[in-house]
Amino acid sequence: MAYSQEISRDQRGAFIFLVDQSKSMNTTFGVDDNGQTISRAQVVADALNRTLDELINRCMRDEGVRDYFDIGVIGYGRTNRAEFCWLGNLAGRTLVPISEVAENAETIEEETTTMVRGQPVVERVAVSRWVAPVAVESTPMNGALRLAQSILEPWISANPGSFPPAVINITDGMANDVDSDEELLATARRLTGLKTNDGHVLLMNCHISGGDDAPVVFPSSAGQLPDDTYARLLFEMSSELSGRHRAIICELFERDLKTTPTLRGMAFNADAVALVKLLDIGTRPAIVFNQAAEASSRDRTTEFEQ
Repeated sequence: MAYSQEISRDQRGAFIFLVDQSKSMNTTFGVDDNGQTISRAQVVADALNRTLDELINRCMRDEGVRDYFDIGVIGYGRTNRAEFCWLGNLAGRTLVPISEVAENAETIEEETTTMVRGQPVVERVAVSRWVAPVAVESTPMNGALRLAQSILEPWISANPGSFPPAVINITDGMANDVDSDEELLATARRLTGLKTNDGHVLLMNCHISGGDDAPVVFPSSAGQLPDDTYARLLFEMSSELSGRHRAIICELFERDLKTTPTLRGMAFNADAVALVKLLDIGTRPAIVFNQAAEASSRDRTTEFEQ
């Protein structure tokens, strides 16, 4: 297991987010900052839009957003098949360079309530978004995994030396486009069987519920999960995380790194907090920019311009 390649514009990374858009995603998932009930679909869309905004900020330099990453968002459940679900000018696109993601945000205004000297103050703030909350049909998760594989195969061929792509799947239920758990597991393993010179594709699964059961986040063994067949299936589908991930997780969750030899990229019974943590950690370890490579790239550009 390598996962040591640093990111540069010549060795870019890739993230694909898979978003469950089935009818059950309309279930209430909690309340927002204004005390209004909010659906699972809305919580996921908000968290994903914030994650994309954060990735853009990490890639921002004096001259603008550098193309350190290609990004894709696949929705499954709006229809009976998986499809990329970008909004606006990006509609119909698949993997998109992050500079183009930055240039094509939809901006909406939202009300937010803050406390000032003990009094609630309502403000309107501009929010960027690239995906919308959707909760319509069934759960063709198998198709989403297959679509991600079909997109990443040519990407890896074009970027063989890059940090491996990460696929983050957010769902509230079981796939209904397979005949058995074994079929879904086989699809997941074909996806994670893809690899760059630096390691295999990483698949992380986040099962959201908002129920009373405590979330299980980044388990080191299946024994830490509830006695639930679906939980065990997601564990088997999920990648063993890299040393970079493990170090970050152990620090944030106050776990002993020495006694935590392995961790799986998954969360089960996740609430909104666990979802945000998985998205943050899932996208963070690849953000190790190769300053030497960037300096070399700038030198080559300067020589060309001269």
